[in-house]
This record gives sequence, structure tokens and C-alpha cells, in this order.
Amino acid sequence: MYIRFVVNEICELSNQRLGIFHAIRYMKDENKFYDYELEQVEKIMGWFSLHLESPLDHLNKQKSNKSDNFISWFKISANEHISMVRDFAFLLESKGVVVEKIITNSPGKIVYSDEYQIFAKPFEKY
Repeated sequence: MYIRFVVNEICELSNQRLGIFHAIRYMKDENKFYDYELEQVEKIMGWFSLHLESPLDHLNKQKSNKSDNFISWFKISANEHISMVRDFAFLLESKGVVVEKIITNSPGKIVYSDEYQIFAKPFEKY
């Protein structure tokens, strides 16, 4: 089982719902956070930098097709990572952004997997 947190915005590149990390980044770029909220965002992002590998590094080594779009999912067993993402969800929801949790057994063609996450080329819109 895999879990993903999304908002009600469609990503133009993937034609999928925008994931929570991108939603946070876009709101950060648009200066939507107060200073104390921005500190919380930076703290959580720092935690993920230390505790989650970037699948993009792996895919770049594989020389995957640049036109491919991949969706990241947490493994349902990644409890600590999911807990940290819930902090992002709470922050977005406090700004009026609806966050939805999606759980699936078939995220698409899996192109990367580690202990906590997968990257998949989606079969369908989520």
C-alpha cells in the first residue's frame, strides 16, 4: 500500500493532482507564510533532506526519458515520514488549502523504490 497527500490543483506537467511538497514550495515562493510558519516549513524540509533520499538522483543516473513524469508515494510503513507530512498538511489547511490523503495498491509503473518511498509513472489520474 502507498500513500500520497495532494491538493486540489492539477500539475500541468503530469496532469495529476499537485503533491503536498510542491504545494508547500509554491506557497513559499508566493510568500504565503508568516515568518514563524516559514521556520516550520524549513525545519520539516531539513528533516526530509536528512531522512529521505531523492529519487531524482537515481533516475538521472538511469537516464530516464525526460518527458516522463513520475509521482512520489510513501510506503504505508513510513510512519515517521508520514507524520512529518501531516505537519505540512496541517499548515496548508490552516491557510484554507484542502489536503487529501490518497491510498492505493496500484500507483503506476514503479521506477524507483527505497525503504520509505516509491516513484511511479502513473497509470491514471489521482
